[in-house]
Amino acid sequence: MTIIHLEVVLMVKYFNMLENRKEFFLALINNQKREEIYSFNCNIPISYIKKYSNLFEKTEFLIDIYKNFDINQWFDKNVYINYEKVCSVLNEFENIKEEIDWILEDYKKIDCTSKAIQDYLYLIKRLSYIYMDLFPNERDFYALLNKTILEAIEELKIISTVKCKSNKGVNIYQPDAWYITPNNYLYNAGEDGHKSRDLTFNYNRLVRLIVNNEIDLSNHDISSSYFNELEEIKENGYITASQFKVYLNYISQPVYLNSVSGMPITMDKRTIKLVSGIINAQQYFYKFFEDLFINTKSPISEINKIMKWTKNDIGDILVRCCGFHKIESTLEKTITTSCVDYEIQFEEYIKKGWKIQFVSPIIINQKLGEVEKYNNDFIVIRKVLKNLM
Repeated sequence: MTIIHLEVVLMVKYFNMLENRKEFFLALINNQKREEIYSFNCNIPISYIKKYSNLFEKTEFLIDIYKNFDINQWFDKNVYINYEKVCSVLNEFENIKEEIDWILEDYKKIDCTSKAIQDYLYLIKRLSYIYMDLFPNERDFYALLNKTILEAIEELKIISTVKCKSNKGVNIYQPDAWYITPNNYLYNAGEDGHKSRDLTFNYNRLVRLIVNNEIDLSNHDISSSYFNELEEIKENGYITASQFKVYLNYISQPVYLNSVSGMPITMDKRTIKLVSGIINAQQYFYKFFEDLFINTKSPISEINKIMKWTKNDIGDILVRCCGFHKIESTLEKTITTSCVDYEIQFEEYIKKGWKIQFVSPIIINQKLGEVEKYNNDFIVIRKVLKNLM
């Protein structure tokens, strides 16, 4: 039997900041220009609706085209003509699939917000771009349509921009949602549901792709890409502005005192710690599901078992399947872990008064080709022997 996530090489690192984790913050600046901010829920004047009424009415067919188009058939026919271009179109087509339903749902509400209108305009802009490649004979039509869409987006930005007093600086405190990853990084799950930070989004998407047989995890490509990105950060000693936006997505930004090849960077230790933890968490999350995909006979069946055993709770999945250690927010100085030798691994925490809650890990049995709950008899016997000593 092979246990995937229980191979711990080093003792779990003790982090002093966990004693006062609610005080962890990023010191950011307000980078808004001209003391203006964008309002996501402003009133749209009737003149704007009338001006672009034809645009809104005549773009619904773009949605119908998308939903009825066989992108895989198109890909097979064109892959040998311009491989990179065709892959780019395919990738954008698939990315839209993840967002189109909720964009349309918000847009079709009676009291839809300016943000919903903007999201819809960006959606049809993206569709018009890829249709230029899908339907080259109609490129001029979509190019002209795209020009009108861009005009509508820019005008909407002006309408939705309001004056405000600029802040010279602000401390953004992180929520009490901390984990320690299997190889000793601190991961904060955040509270905004941002898909590059909150693993709930990634989990739901990954399950859907596996169930629908729309993803191949056999080469550890995803976890490897996160590993490589983290190694690059460790080597460079900085976080780029684009990485900050991808993983934290704040309106404010750090003070970028340096740049590399024109890209603003920050060497702020807290920013590096937070972003590195998010990337490492992504790596270990995908690693478990890649191993499950490779080493089980029916990944779909095994995922259904995991969903049942964990009640589909992402925190339970991270701890029991992926080997994370959860810092409890409602119980003082308490860590929940599935590490079977937690008394050794958390020795320093225990000495400092921390309580360790053990939950049974879910492991991958390569011999049987399925996942299973770790046998708790070993834990019980060990405790009995310890009490007899």
